[in-house]
Amino acid sequence: MRVAVLRCERLPRFVTWEIDDVEALFDDDRRLIEALRERGVDAEPVVWSAQEVDWNGFDVAVLRSTWDYVDRPAGFVEAMTRIDRSTCTLSNPLAAVAWNLDKRYLDDLARLGVPIVPVVRGTPADAPRLLAAVDRAGWSSLVLKPAVGAGGSGVERADAAGLAAVLRGLPPGVEVLVQPFAPAILDEGELSFVFLGGALSHVLRKRPAAGDFRAHPIYGGTVERADAAADDVAQVAAMLGRLPFELLYARIDVVRFGGRLAVLELELVEPMLYLDRAAGSAGRLADAVISTVRPGRA
Repeated sequence: MRVAVLRCERLPRFVTWEIDDVEALFDDDRRLIEALRERGVDAEPVVWSAQEVDWNGFDVAVLRSTWDYVDRPAGFVEAMTRIDRSTCTLSNPLAAVAWNLDKRYLDDLARLGVPIVPVVRGTPADAPRLLAAVDRAGWSSLVLKPAVGAGGSGVERADAAGLAAVLRGLPPGVEVLVQPFAPAILDEGELSFVFLGGALSHVLRKRPAAGDFRAHPIYGGTVERADAAADDVAQVAAMLGRLPFELLYARIDVVRFGGRLAVLELELVEPMLYLDRAAGSAGRLADAVISTVRPGRA
């Protein structure tokens, strides 16, 4: 059995600052490869955009650290489509990946009955409509996100009075999401539920650095293992159960909003899974990868 663990060619362009230990960002990849090799699988890292790869030579291609897709999303979908058309199994599946690339998926989640942090969307040209929607909702503190992005790139915080100015400063055709800021991020933190092979593996609590609001390590945020209440686990498992995909992995990022857990982000493409925070998680992911092999391919 041969497995390609897909990674980026380079860090995405939005990373313009020096990172002390770049290789540490790929720890999940290394742990998965090691766990697969321990199980007798021929596993190797492969750059997703490499043109010379014969995907028919692999049994499974697992999406992992493909973060530079944000610089060329159309090319990324084309590359994933080539894998999907080969005899290689793409995990997560192409339909889930293509759907999850654009944060319009939040609208679909709401239609599926999944609680989300409320959102309105539009381009700077839609400023009058966005301003009116924010005013009607009574949101005073806001977060703006690009519709396509990763790692907190392009995310800004603003107050309602300053929204018009922020929108004027954006490129005309860029679609953004406007959401109310969830204060719980600053105290309880953002909770990330990691599912591997359809089962909950571990839960993480992420908090932003002092003076920031982005709960991500590349901005100085902290990540720690958390014990979630049974009711919280049940709520998030129900969210996952509403998705129309069979998933190898998923990370559901939630925050307490309006008295219940609500989705901030659903990560089905290239989330950090923080396998180092949960003993046995790399092995659980490796076992799930092996189980995805199409009959006759192993």
